[in-house]
Amino acid sequence: MADVVDLRAFCLVADLRSLTGASKILGESKATVSRRIARLEQSLDVSLLRRSPRLVEPTEDGVAYRMRVGEILELLGDANTAVRGARAAPSGRLRITAPPEFGSVLAPHIAAFAERYPEVLLDLVIAQQILDFETEHLDMAFRVGIKLPDSPLIAHRLFALQSSTVASPAYLRDHGRPKQPKDLSKHRIVFLSAMFAHHRPLPFVRVDGKGPDVDLRVHPAIAASDMNFVKELAIAGAGVAFLPAMCVVREIKEGSLVPVLAQYVLCGAALYLMHGGGRFLPPKVRVFRDFILDAFAATGRRLNGMSNGTSQSKD
Repeated sequence: MADVVDLRAFCLVADLRSLTGASKILGESKATVSRRIARLEQSLDVSLLRRSPRLVEPTEDGVAYRMRVGEILELLGDANTAVRGARAAPSGRLRITAPPEFGSVLAPHIAAFAERYPEVLLDLVIAQQILDFETEHLDMAFRVGIKLPDSPLIAHRLFALQSSTVASPAYLRDHGRPKQPKDLSKHRIVFLSAMFAHHRPLPFVRVDGKGPDVDLRVHPAIAASDMNFVKELAIAGAGVAFLPAMCVVREIKEGSLVPVLAQYVLCGAALYLMHGGGRFLPPKVRVFRDFILDAFAATGRRLNGMSNGTSQSKD
């Protein structure tokens, strides 16, 4: 039977790709961690890690073993926490992925969580693409979408993403200001390709509710996968851009971008927090979920100018 600390050491090395990083977390020397891995490999009669002067990574057997052992360690930790009750603080490594464009929104909440739960090691993977939970050893994910695909994951809708129509003062000086959505046909359009398909009608919704909403097809001059790049294009005068309202507050305040068609907003997409299902949710996942849901319930209206959403499902 493998020692539990040996198993934990292997999981840390496999995740961090580093003996030094694992030794710091365990509070042991690098040599001690290396001996733990060697003892584990000897007991299993299989190579779990590939080692070189520059890289440590799990073998194919190591990847499969990490997935199964990780589940066992999570259940063991959950059982220990249940026995110790309220005295036990959530701890361990919490690996989360998030899209880069929401850093300014998520960072304050991540910092506040880290201060409240110092025993939880937050490992943030910032990526534009959607990462697989098992392959990347993820615990949770922040994701943006209009309609999420069917999945065994639990999705909590944090808030709707209203998009504002904005442009630089220089662009509006040179090309005029659109007064109605139909006027956009005369302008260069820049938008985030992940939020709106090129040939999909965009839902312009009246803020005051006093006029008809408008579904309008627009043809972009530029579509980009990175929201920050779309913002920079708009500031540079590339055209009229559609961007999440909460992500252009500073630029509008500073005057580098100007609201256009302020009587309308674009609706549809939302920001979600996702995690695995199952009967036993690890304490670190549970407290992070509850912390983020509470935080966005308190700030969703301020961030987006509308009520935050409710979760699709919850343990």
